[in-house]
Amino acid sequence: MDSRGIDTRLVYGFLDAGKTGFIQDCVLSDYFDKYGVTLILCFEEGEGEYDTQALAQKRTRVFVHDGEEPVEAFCLRAIEECLPDRIYVEMNIMIPRLREQLPECMRVTYVTTRIDADTLGLYYRNLRAQLRQMVSESQQVTFCGGLTREELAPYAQVFQVMNPKAAYLRQDPLGYHERAFDRFVPYSLDASEIKISAREFIPLWLDASEHPEHYEGKTLHFTDALELRRLPGREALSAGRVVMACCMADLQFMGFDLVPGDALFPEGVWAALDARAAVGTAEYGRRVVKLRPIDLRGAQPPEQGILSPE
Repeated sequence: MDSRGIDTRLVYGFLDAGKTGFIQDCVLSDYFDKYGVTLILCFEEGEGEYDTQALAQKRTRVFVHDGEEPVEAFCLRAIEECLPDRIYVEMNIMIPRLREQLPECMRVTYVTTRIDADTLGLYYRNLRAQLRQMVSESQQVTFCGGLTREELAPYAQVFQVMNPKAAYLRQDPLGYHERAFDRFVPYSLDASEIKISAREFIPLWLDASEHPEHYEGKTLHFTDALELRRLPGREALSAGRVVMACCMADLQFMGFDLVPGDALFPEGVWAALDARAAVGTAEYGRRVVKLRPIDLRGAQPPEQGILSPE
């Protein structure tokens, strides 16, 4: 076993989202079995069943949690019996803090979420907190079952606020994958000066997070007041808005660092801002948009202090 722990991949999704088939396809189509043993830990039983005979030929074992045994004990028992080199976990979002209960020897290296077309609307309306939890942890989110990009478009901004770094894919009925969302901004990227109201702030922040080069050298006029905050671990003052992706327990501050960081106003106040955008670096060398104020003036807080991507 790797001294850092066993390579572990988590697969999220609501009931009958195709997690079983996805994990089985991953195991049967790769060649990892030549280099060791694979263990599948299943915390949810849906309509699909694992083909244990085919998996056995790939040196793969399946253990199904009975719902009674403590999660850590179940995992350690399966690991001790199989001595696996890698683990797939079919997660059950309805088990509280399941990921936190996995033993330390399981080193999570990849997380993906699968969302079925037939149940997307239902779960989006009724279980959005659980949906956000899955998406926020994932490197990849796949929409299955034939939803077109046009049908997915109304969900684009909400999902990208839940996790702006994830890769979002749609899978058609033939198994072909493509990007689920087109990035749309409600202003011209060809303009040297761009007006940003509260309505345009979230699209600006999302696009700037993925394509900071779109804003190099542009002048941004924020027509609605921004809050000034000094975020933990950051020296520069940030100007932005609080955004709610699903509920009041899921608030996040989306902001841009001001350069220089010693702005004329203390943190916690609201200000109107005109600024020149430039591409700089953040932690780990990540490229980000930073703002050099041209005009920074005090302003009244907006009536609606929290933005929503819907």
